[in-house]
Amino acid sequence: MVEKKTSLLLGYKCNNFCRFCYAADKRDLPVMSTEQAKRQLELARERGSRFVDFLGGEPTIRKDLIELISYAKELGFRTISITTNGRMLSNMDYTRQLVEAGLNSAVFSIHGHKAELHDYLVQVKGAFEQSTKGMQNLRALSNKIYICTNTVIVKPNIKFLPQIAELNAKLGANGMEFIFPHPRGNAYKNFDEMVPHLAELIDVVPKTISVGVRHGIKHCWFRYVPFCYMYGFLNYLSEYMAKDRLAEEHIGPEFEDLEVEKNRALHGRVKGPQCFGCKYYNICEGIFKEYAEKRGFAELVPVP
Repeated sequence: MVEKKTSLLLGYKCNNFCRFCYAADKRDLPVMSTEQAKRQLELARERGSRFVDFLGGEPTIRKDLIELISYAKELGFRTISITTNGRMLSNMDYTRQLVEAGLNSAVFSIHGHKAELHDYLVQVKGAFEQSTKGMQNLRALSNKIYICTNTVIVKPNIKFLPQIAELNAKLGANGMEFIFPHPRGNAYKNFDEMVPHLAELIDVVPKTISVGVRHGIKHCWFRYVPFCYMYGFLNYLSEYMAKDRLAEEHIGPEFEDLEVEKNRALHGRVKGPQCFGCKYYNICEGIFKEYAEKRGFAELVPVP
């Protein structure tokens, strides 16, 4: 059975300044009001969604997040999650309030295995210490809360992905995803500095997955990587594993996308002429348009 997930982008304001942030040019857009967010929660439940993820930007810098989580619980959402940099959760009292309101899942953005790398990428000194402490706080409150991590794969951290996976496991993660960057916002502005070549994934993918396997973490997935660079490891590719399990809808202050997977494949991703000969042509989304614009299609290798 396919589960419907509603990702509610409350706004784009954030207390980090990531060098690869796809929404960096949206920071000054109006945020979703409390009333608007509550109405979107109601509409999502009417569409059959039982999984809500509050994100941004950074949802924890909003004063109404606890109120929104509580309302989601009141409406009957089964999974209530936040996607966060985790810094605010370094305050145990605040973390406890989130859990008491109904939070039962969280995704932490961890982009380095050490403070020097993580803080460089998010451009906030001390962010690594706060983010990792926040993750530890949430895990300390309950072993039943599902904790996942997101790591954006960029040039400065790609060779350290296995070490980041080790850190995530040590911090108590139940799952982890490693995300190839969408070259928009800062990722486009800093393209040459931030966006790795696909070929750089060849060695690091199996090494990173092996860390997850060793720690018994089944959800150790890569996201937005074309199938030809995950060949032999498709069971660790997010788009492949979730395609018949999860239907996502994204709602933001300035847009509504009720068919995320379909629209991303149609409007955000492209395939090269050689892809027509690939056995995965009908299910692979290809690469981001902006990546193709910068580097073309030469790196794509069809799977016979």
